Amino acid sequence: MKNISVLLILLIASLLLGACGGSSEELTIQSAWARPASVGANGAAYFVIENGAGTDDTLLSVSSEIASATEVHMSMEMDGGVMSMQMQESVPVPAKGTVEFKPGGLHVMFVELTQDLKVGETIILVFNFEHAGAKTIEVPIREP
Repeated sequence: MKNISVLLILLIASLLLGACGGSSEELTIQSAWARPASVGANGAAYFVIENGAGTDDTLLSVSSEIASATEVHMSMEMDGGVMSMQMQESVPVPAKGTVEFKPGGLHVMFVELTQDLKVGETIILVFNFEHAGAKTIEVPIREP
């Protein structure tokens, strides 16, 4: 009887702990950072989107108050080794998957900065997802 009570307590405890881990079922933005840049120039931000939900989602847009425009771009190598960028209307985020925004790939581009981006400071970005809705994060400015 004592063994059954101990097993029952362990079972209840593991169920309660499992219920506390709800964040793994959400869409989150991790490891965000932005490059330093000067007012009037362009800048960029990078991060990882983790979709712990059981359904696909789509990043529709990213906004900020630090530039004339905030756009999602994909860097691509053209013939002859020349790099170009293509604006992305949306970015699919698969269920239980990740999408990495990194130098030389997907990134958020700040067009014509309205303020300096200085190392040690932070900026605010608002992500708009088809299903997860708006997500606001604080992004540190740091050297690559």
